[in-house]
Amino acid sequence: MKLKSNIDSLIRVQTSENRDVVNGLLLDRNERVESFNDNTYKSILKNISRFSLNATPDIQNLYKKISKFFGIKKENIYIGQGITELMSHLIFSLVEKNQEVIVLDPTYPMYDVLCKLHGVKLKKWKFNKNLSLDFKDLKKIVSKKTRIIFLVNPNLPIEYEFDKKIKKDIYDFCLKKDIILVYDEAYYHFGSKSEIKNAAKNKNLIVMRTFSKAWGLPSIRLGFLVANRKLCKYVSKCRSLVETNALSYQIAMWALSNKKILNNHVLQIKKGSNYIQNNLKKLNLFFKGGNVTNAILIKLKNKKETEKLRLFMRKRKIYIRTNFRDSIEDCIRISLGPVKKMKKFMKVFNYWLKIKK
Repeated sequence: MKLKSNIDSLIRVQTSENRDVVNGLLLDRNERVESFNDNTYKSILKNISRFSLNATPDIQNLYKKISKFFGIKKENIYIGQGITELMSHLIFSLVEKNQEVIVLDPTYPMYDVLCKLHGVKLKKWKFNKNLSLDFKDLKKIVSKKTRIIFLVNPNLPIEYEFDKKIKKDIYDFCLKKDIILVYDEAYYHFGSKSEIKNAAKNKNLIVMRTFSKAWGLPSIRLGFLVANRKLCKYVSKCRSLVETNALSYQIAMWALSNKKILNNHVLQIKKGSNYIQNNLKKLNLFFKGGNVTNAILIKLKNKKETEKLRLFMRKRKIYIRTNFRDSIEDCIRISLGPVKKMKKFMKVFNYWLKIKK
């Protein structure tokens, strides 16, 4: 049997396996750290109809709900099964085999995976040693074959937000080169500026959003993109039978009717971030993040120490992210949550720092 070499050579590793999601502290995947309380959980379940299980969902009401919530016309919205599927649809529909995609490095790893699956060349706009980006470096790697530039804004694992000036410079540059600029705004609600209104009316600009981060609903795998009407209609032709399933549809409808859930979650993360940052300052440790995202990098002595800490934490059912490369290989990343959850992490972290000496 002949296999596609680009897929056959791809190495995929399952992450976050064997976690105790009931009793553990989940700080490794930028998920909602604290589970929903009983009243909220019951409220969600009440919105799931038993009649929805035996029929394909009609999600036109979700389009209308998203349209009203964000002030974007329905014709400018395309719903997908999370930002990851939307990324795949954009690469599939807009990039030819001889063309290229540019992404940040490091950033969301599925960009690399999807480009390899689609057999598309990937170029990386790398962060420098100061953990920042230089627009000149982007212009150096752009070629006549560049079709899409994906920018996660704000980015993780290195938290970075593009300011208004560089956004304009990048957009003008892309427009001149006829390159499609895509902003992945998964972490938008934590305090960054959005391009969603511009995406609805401008040429060559797309914005993607998700229910996974600020809403705290990663398991429903739901997101949407916003683009001008022509581009949105074109990309939406990639949809499956329907854009999402009945359960995800109904939970998203509930979420959009309960904005206080989002606002409270963001508030709790901000408080947790302040607590963590203050404690790390007292320890005189370098850290980055926690300002416009729900995660923070903490620098340790070396890469070997990050693995020791990961194993130490895992034995205590605290799950953290390690195994980064290059300038952040000596860092761990933790998801941010309420102060009481962050206190649990800091207690164990302080103990580890004490006994490892």
